[in-house]
Amino acid sequence: MSKQKIFYILLLLVLIYSRCFNRARFNNFNWQLDSLKYYTKRIDSLSRMHSNQLNQLRTDFYQKSNELSDKIEMLNSRFSDMEFRLNRIYERIGSQKTAPADTETQVNPEARLIYESAYVSYVKGSYKEAIDGFKSFLKINPESPLSDNALYWIGESYNALGKLQDAANTFKKLINKYPQSNKIPSAYYKLGLIYENGGKKKTAIYYYTKLINKFPNSPEASLVKEKLK
Repeated sequence: MSKQKIFYILLLLVLIYSRCFNRARFNNFNWQLDSLKYYTKRIDSLSRMHSNQLNQLRTDFYQKSNELSDKIEMLNSRFSDMEFRLNRIYERIGSQKTAPADTETQVNPEARLIYESAYVSYVKGSYKEAIDGFKSFLKINPESPLSDNALYWIGESYNALGKLQDAANTFKKLINKYPQSNKIPSAYYKLGLIYENGGKKKTAIYYYTKLINKFPNSPEASLVKEKLK
């Protein structure tokens, strides 16, 4: 057999092998592509399923949140009414200790209505309206037996709004103007908390010490004693 024939035979074999190899390679690529399509569809299916589950969880959470919000609102309403009544009892007891027997007559009906409305605003969390209401009360009846209480609730409202300097100034004004008020222990305690939370520990301890020295048997002094242990 001549060399030329051998060469052609080898060339033919190479072409046949190459064709078989390319076909096998092509089939392998097709298999990989089919696998990729399958897993892509699978991932999309799982994503849709998880998306639906997530949406359902969000819906359930929203419904539960609304239900909880309604229940909290109902409890707040009941609590507000109870706290309002209790506060009026405390204020009457305090007024009897520090004012003559006819103190009720010193608060005119219009001023009392403003005071009570302002306190309801405070309990509901409408602190700006509460501040405006108590300030209006103080303008109408500045020497009322409830003036110290009105000033105290103004301070509490400022504190709730995060206006700490205004709150501190109001509590200091209460202490200076109404030293016999039954709100003084609370005012000292609030001042201590404001300065403590503001990082001014020395000033906080100053007011805590004032509280303990002047009102050692008050509930606020007990809290401070526990805090300073």
